[in-house]
Amino acid sequence: MKNLIKSIFIFYILFYSVNSFAATGAATEYKVTMTKLELCETGSTTANCLNALTISPSGTSGAVDIASVSAGATAGSYGNIAKAKIGTLYTFIQITMSRQFSMTGTAGSCATKAGESGTKTTDAKGQTGGTPGSSTLYVPDGSSYDDHMNGSVDSLGASVSNDGVIGSSDEYFQYRKIISGGGLKVKAGDFPTVKVAFDVSNAVGEATGGAAACTGNVMYANEPGMIISFVD
Repeated sequence: MKNLIKSIFIFYILFYSVNSFAATGAATEYKVTMTKLELCETGSTTANCLNALTISPSGTSGAVDIASVSAGATAGSYGNIAKAKIGTLYTFIQITMSRQFSMTGTAGSCATKAGESGTKTTDAKGQTGGTPGSSTLYVPDGSSYDDHMNGSVDSLGASVSNDGVIGSSDEYFQYRKIISGGGLKVKAGDFPTVKVAFDVSNAVGEATGGAAACTGNVMYANEPGMIISFVD
């Protein structure tokens, strides 16, 4: 059961789209806050969570740091696989989460700078070299994201933007991820184990052409690699 949450925390962070001179690097801190977790029945797609079933409690997950989790460890606890319907096949997971999160790391010639904060429309300021510090980053507004994500005005996804769009009024966003291995089907008295593999070695992004621009608004979050599967 605990392992379920580790998988959730992996795939929800940012997907920044347009940075012409972007470089990437490893994150040592990658904190996110989840507000809703849903299972999506067979027939779902990256653009549509069919017959969504909420398996998370009311309230948020709190800030969870996926970069600090060692192999075999659990990132946190948020969600209950026992809420899944017996015999129903679930092929996607949908997560609603805050657009704001904390990140530390280095990319190219630039490092995150302690205390700096971006906004929904700008990257955070960085620094040239030095010890990376914790910065506050946001999923930026955009209308050309892939259809597996969309903005949400509220934390429960009651009022959402079109697929691929995150608008200026959206404080949250939704993200849909396919479940590997054919999906999840819970049997009576038999709850599967979640296997998750993730990689934050390229999770920090910088949008500059070199070290001279590091002190500008250049630091953003890149998507970590992730595979999620359920095994008996």
